[in-house]
Amino acid sequence: MAQAAGYTFNADTVDGTTVRDLAGYFLHGTIVGSAALVAGRYGNGLNCTGGAMHVLVRPPKAGDDFYPLNTDGGLSVAAWVQLNNSTAAPRCIASATSDGTLNWAVYASNATGNVEARIAGATYSTSTSIRDGLQHHVLVVYDATPSTDTVKIAVDGVQVLSVNAGATMTYSDTEVTMEAGRNTLTGTEALDGIVDDLRWWNDPVEAAYWPTLVAAEQIDHQLAVYPFDHDTAEDFGSYGRDLAVAPSASFATGLYGNALVSGAAAAGATGAVNFPDCDRLAICGWLRLDTAPIGTPAPILAINDTLGSARARVVVNTARTVTATWTTIDDGTVSVTSTATLTVGQWTRFQFAINPTYVQVRLEADNATVNIGDGVPHVTPAIDGLDQLYVGGDATAGGGVSYDYLTFTKNFLAEVTSGYWSGAPVVTPYRPANVARGVYHFNENAGTVVDDKSPSGNDLTLTAAGSWVTGVQGSALGSNGTGPGASRTGFTWPASPPGWALSAWVKCRASSSGARFLVLRNGGGEVAHAGYLDGLFWVRLFGASGTTGIISSTRGPIAAETWTHVAASCDQKAIQFFLNGKMFTVEAYSVGALLQPNELNVGGDNPDSSVADVDDLRLFDTPISAANVRWLHQNPGQYYDPAPATFAAWGVPL
Repeated sequence: MAQAAGYTFNADTVDGTTVRDLAGYFLHGTIVGSAALVAGRYGNGLNCTGGAMHVLVRPPKAGDDFYPLNTDGGLSVAAWVQLNNSTAAPRCIASATSDGTLNWAVYASNATGNVEARIAGATYSTSTSIRDGLQHHVLVVYDATPSTDTVKIAVDGVQVLSVNAGATMTYSDTEVTMEAGRNTLTGTEALDGIVDDLRWWNDPVEAAYWPTLVAAEQIDHQLAVYPFDHDTAEDFGSYGRDLAVAPSASFATGLYGNALVSGAAAAGATGAVNFPDCDRLAICGWLRLDTAPIGTPAPILAINDTLGSARARVVVNTARTVTATWTTIDDGTVSVTSTATLTVGQWTRFQFAINPTYVQVRLEADNATVNIGDGVPHVTPAIDGLDQLYVGGDATAGGGVSYDYLTFTKNFLAEVTSGYWSGAPVVTPYRPANVARGVYHFNENAGTVVDDKSPSGNDLTLTAAGSWVTGVQGSALGSNGTGPGASRTGFTWPASPPGWALSAWVKCRASSSGARFLVLRNGGGEVAHAGYLDGLFWVRLFGASGTTGIISSTRGPIAAETWTHVAASCDQKAIQFFLNGKMFTVEAYSVGALLQPNELNVGGDNPDSSVADVDDLRLFDTPISAANVRWLHQNPGQYYDPAPATFAAWGVPL
């Protein structure tokens, strides 16, 4: 049971109109029409009244196998649905078309809202209605594995239909369009309601797994992505599983930006990753053998448990074949060796994978597998204890190899999709993609200069009120006296900025009833400031025609003498406010073009008394998204990418 695509609609998976695919195939969706985010089953859902989510699955590149469109095993579609009960029009929950043909669709049809499926031109209707204004879980399963194909429909985990299939399901082309909220061929069959937790499989979901679908929201299958650009082993995924680079490692030009080079002395990078227990795990990327092993196999990748025992270990043999060994939960240790060999100095696409049926090593077109146990698949995890990752070696030695775009996906890829196999995977940059005007980690912990990590070079200087204190990550700017803790004149900032945003950790003084911990000025006049007012987070912006006034909310309290993450973002139409990564209010902004600052004060104002210690301050001249804020809250002190254009080089979205 391999999931082809999965979508939730919460802040950590939606960036603007892009909805990230959680299943690991990078089949990202686009919100179109007037579809909007509203309260759903789990956090946000997608209100499809007048709009939909559009997903385009493009043909594979030459030599690729395109797994998301494989229907040999069948098809399954599931979602939580809440209908508006004001209309009796046909309501299409989700559908897929290829070459102008409706391949499958899931409906809440007719005036009663009965659940229905159309698969390969055949219609399967139930007498079960979901038109009561409540949330219902809908699951359609087309099973092509028995001698006679079957179709099953379940509502809220209970089977309400099981019949023989009236037609065989195949896609009529290699390019498929999937939409949530309407029939992709006709907008008249649109959903008048909310979709949440949408999942799509290209094989049948076993009945034993149905309660799991109903009981909990799907999880993110993309565990980590290491592009090794900018001479770091930073995780560009969503969980911040960064690795430490070994002193013996280096970086060189790879296929996409830089690559990690690991010598024979040690693994090139290692770190505690604490991957979840997996029923499937795919490790994909690009590998180059720099030095052929002599005498004994050389380790090139390993994952150990907390006691140092190997859970996964990959080696290059003296014959330059590759062997992957997995220690499974139920079936002990199992190994698989490639029949293909690596060529010294040549980049090779690879996949090391495990699922409940077999383990796999794939090098380019060569695909070697070994069965696990009796070969009967199961839902329980096949591998656990994935705690410590070693890239380019193991705990004791290195393998003389280089890696580029190493990815870990908690969803076994029976065949590698083009997102993994033909280039660097496309990853939505949840770190702010715009260039910051100030990035201050405050980790100097000595001297009077605060280094600006952004391209703007807006370094700050500590004042008499400033000091170094323990922060959220490393040291922080202490501010306790008259005036700010640090400041700068001659600030670099463009005229007529398209927006404004800040993100910071603050520890506000208990005695502060109404003072500012961040102030931007121009010629003495204020441009923007953020502060602490009667226990609340507040912001004031000044545009060409005046000031917004003080914007605050009773939903934004800041506890005194406690580190709190604050953020605000303005697109010149509205200001979004965040506390600890979560948006708590949106206020209108209508005072014209934002002004250009040339002075910055942090920790207090000039000459007002200091009001807060500050850590990990980021300033932007454009708005940032809720997903950006969530990432900044979760990753204090993370490396800042000064050249966001490199994101465009990661590949072309599917």
